[in-house]
Amino acid sequence: MKITGGIYMRRIPLFVTIVFCFLTVFVHAVETEGYVFIDLNKNGVRDKGEKGLPGIAVSDQKTIVITNRDGKYRINTEPGNFIFVIKPAGYDFAGTKANGKGFYKKAETGGPIDFALTPKKVKTKFTALMIGDPQMRGEKPLNAFQEDIVTELLYNEADFACVLGDIADNDLSIYPREKEMIEQLPYPVYHVFGNHDIDEQAVTAKEASGVFSQYYGPDYFSFNEGAVHFVVLNNIVYHGWDQGGNKRGDYFGGLPDPQYKWLEKDLNQVADDKLVVVMSHIPFLENYTDKASIARLFSLLEKRSHSLLLSGHLHYVENQFLNKDSYWTGKQPVQSLTVGAACGSWWTGPLDERGLPVASCIDGAPNGYFRFDFDGNKYNYYFVPANHRSDFQMRIMLSSDSLKAGDLSGEFLSVNVFAASPQAKVLVQINEAAPVLADNYTGNDPFIQSTYQLRYNFDNWKPKLQPTSHLWKLELPMSLSPGLHKVKVTATDVDGKNYEGFKLFNVKK
Repeated sequence: MKITGGIYMRRIPLFVTIVFCFLTVFVHAVETEGYVFIDLNKNGVRDKGEKGLPGIAVSDQKTIVITNRDGKYRINTEPGNFIFVIKPAGYDFAGTKANGKGFYKKAETGGPIDFALTPKKVKTKFTALMIGDPQMRGEKPLNAFQEDIVTELLYNEADFACVLGDIADNDLSIYPREKEMIEQLPYPVYHVFGNHDIDEQAVTAKEASGVFSQYYGPDYFSFNEGAVHFVVLNNIVYHGWDQGGNKRGDYFGGLPDPQYKWLEKDLNQVADDKLVVVMSHIPFLENYTDKASIARLFSLLEKRSHSLLLSGHLHYVENQFLNKDSYWTGKQPVQSLTVGAACGSWWTGPLDERGLPVASCIDGAPNGYFRFDFDGNKYNYYFVPANHRSDFQMRIMLSSDSLKAGDLSGEFLSVNVFAASPQAKVLVQINEAAPVLADNYTGNDPFIQSTYQLRYNFDNWKPKLQPTSHLWKLELPMSLSPGLHKVKVTATDVDGKNYEGFKLFNVKK
């Protein structure tokens, strides 16, 4: 047996250590059992006549067992471990929303643990909402999230939503208020563990999600909807409280061995024709996650025909179709989409007429969330900007706000297509001239640059400028005459997504 926590073991006599290990093994040898059943009256209790469900997967984040013909399962686990049903597509948890007690329970030493499900028609088509980084500390960000994001979420007809981590901004006391808001939504909401959700005093990465789990349950799990298998991962590898510096420890993205082994078992239960959607806080990209963890995740997904990676963390939108340059060696590129942040660039101003921060992301995209429409194992996606028109998908900027006819050398037009990949083709039409292909470039968004002096948050803190690759540039024709000119931009991404935008600008004599 491998013993962790060596810094403490050096202080304990060998005999005591041996006894402790023996007791640990004894305590951990607990068999938990119960039933997964059809809850006809949706009261969460198995009443007379409510039959058990056979063939349902139940897990404790290590083992996956299947209920027998009577709906009964048995699993050996440690007291206090989470036990959860890997929800089939044809059922919902009875009388509760996701992250409620119907979704997961804790293993205890006494009594059975039952799970209540209600049947539903399996939808070929369904909708999920993906929300990145609310990142809240104190009352003002909580109010901003409530008004700017959660209120707008009420207008969506969705089957579920997922908050992709960094619910808190190191202030874990906001969890009850966030849950109160989220429970107003008419559909289930799952939560992912983020690096700002860490219990900073934790000694190990495993313990870092302890406070989060008190409110939101297991930090990694899976469920099914339609023809899609969704997996939530905790890929925050926290190195523990820095005792020497008496401060928060470092972290990096990774896929710890227990999760990898569990995920391998989980995916073995999933048919190859299903779409697998992995939802994590940190993207599985080289700048943010260690290469070994990327490789071990991709080794599981590359065997499959349909996969999608969704994440938060970056406070900007990043849409990539991964290939061998990103350690993906599957037959087809896989999409990795970082959905931006609900808080934008950390709830930075200026304040709008509601008294809320405008909160644009540091790549120039508005704060907001993404909508995913699934159809079988296919999907489509839309960026939903907060407090903007739903079709506001790009911003067109001029290099100068004072253009002069005959003096346009070096002047250009810049287009930020918020959700596009760098491979998108962007065509710019000025007046009635033929459309011209704009050049993709990586740089700071001109709008954010020009308004940077206004960008402060409630703590009078400013974010750093962040270069983005979803920018395109076109030099203005030298022949533009004085007067008003109209720009039409059409963008087509490699996956067939189309975007359209307009701009009017003046040229002086």
